[in-house]
Amino acid sequence: MIKKSIFLIILIVFLTMVYADGNAKDVPMEDIENKLIEETDLGKMAKCGNRNLMQFLNLDYQQYDEYLYYKGKEALSVDEVLIVKAKNRDDLSAVKDAVENRIDSQITTYEGYGPSQVALLKNAVVTTKGKYLFYCTGKSAEKKEEVFDSVI
Repeated sequence: MIKKSIFLIILIVFLTMVYADGNAKDVPMEDIENKLIEETDLGKMAKCGNRNLMQFLNLDYQQYDEYLYYKGKEALSVDEVLIVKAKNRDDLSAVKDAVENRIDSQITTYEGYGPSQVALLKNAVVTTKGKYLFYCTGKSAEKKEEVFDSVI
C-alpha cells in the first residue's frame, strides 16, 4: 500500500511538471521586447515589420495574436529573433515549419562561403511554450532564450 501511494505521488508530481512546462503566462509582446532589449543585444538589431515577416518567413501576421521579429543589420548576418504568440497552440506548427524552412534556406545560402554563419544556423534555438514560439540564431541565442523563458 505504501509503495502504491509513493508511486501515485511521484506520478502526480511528474504530470504536474510536464503540464506546467507546456504553459506560459499571457505576457504582452512589448514586455518581452523591453526585457530582451534591457538584458541582451536585441537593441543593436533591426526591428522588422509585417512585410519582412512575409518576405523572410512567409508568415501572415494577421493569423497570429502578436509577433516580434528582429534581424541583424549587417548584410551577411544570420542573427534573427522571432517570437510569435499564436491564437491557439495548433497554429504554432505552421510557424515552426516556416522557421525550419528559413533555417534550411539560410544554410543552403551560406554553405559554400560562410562557415561561421552555417555554424550559427545549425545551433539555432527553436522552442515552444504555451501559445508562444521562440526562434533565435546568433552568438547570444541561448541568453535571449533564457530571458524569454524568464518573462513568460
